[in-house]
Amino acid sequence: MSPFLLFVLAFGLSFVLVPPLRRVAFATGMVAHPAADRWNRQAVPLLGGLALMAGVWVSVGVSQGAGRATLTVLGSATLLGLVGLFDDIRPLRPATKLAWQIIVAALVVTMDLRLGLSSIVLLDLGLTMLWLVALSNAFNLLDNMDGLAAGIAAIALGFRFVFLAGPGNTEAAVLVLALLGASLGFLVFNFAPARIFMGDAGSMFLGFAVAGTSLVGDWPYSRATSATVFLPLLLTVVPLFDATFVTVARTLAGRPVYMGGRDHTSHRLVALGLSERSAVLVLYLLATLGGATAYTSYRYGWSYGGVLSL
Repeated sequence: MSPFLLFVLAFGLSFVLVPPLRRVAFATGMVAHPAADRWNRQAVPLLGGLALMAGVWVSVGVSQGAGRATLTVLGSATLLGLVGLFDDIRPLRPATKLAWQIIVAALVVTMDLRLGLSSIVLLDLGLTMLWLVALSNAFNLLDNMDGLAAGIAAIALGFRFVFLAGPGNTEAAVLVLALLGASLGFLVFNFAPARIFMGDAGSMFLGFAVAGTSLVGDWPYSRATSATVFLPLLLTVVPLFDATFVTVARTLAGRPVYMGGRDHTSHRLVALGLSERSAVLVLYLLATLGGATAYTSYRYGWSYGGVLSL
């Protein structure tokens, strides 16, 4: 299957599954109701994550380009997505969710998938688990405004595909294009005003899968360790910054980090006078700048990437 058809299939499946999932969500009460610590002003169905997962799985399955690494990442992300779905149905304790994230990340590294950061295997295993858990939580936290998490994921995945535009990266490209297509198909219904949310099922699945793309294919282990460390960070700079910002702010305020609130980066931009859509678009722009800096640095050197970021 050509890359274009793979992308179109993932997009189309995610797109066509959203309307029936909306009806199921309303019929079963799987909706997010307005609350003091939430941004939505009306009840919104929560089953969008299932459209994401289905779109990715079917397109990867028919592509015939998925190997062990792709199936490991996708299967683990789906397991975590199912944990998120249970959390959407019956909220889990934060410690329970974290424990599941660690368990699923451990499953990945036991399949010999890890970041190649050093010659110390145990160090690489620990950093890989940290990366998977951190990005899962970062996207879970970032899903705080219409279209934000899905759009930021799509931008990161788009740049990730640019890095894969070369021989020998077919398997990784299959995973990235499936995730990209499904994210954009879902985003049609999730951009403000959102008609469906991805829920914890979608945000935990998507965050883990985006992190997992760093473990499949050439990324970019042929270059220096600095590239291996900083390029993935640049591609996901918005969710990582938002998670760090919220964690520090809530800790300083004496609030539990896991408690929801209107204190995210997106909410601060709205408080400064931007509309909801404008705030999301500003963060899209910052994510695009991070991706462009990563690609420029990889292609032409850190000095060029640094100039672009300025």
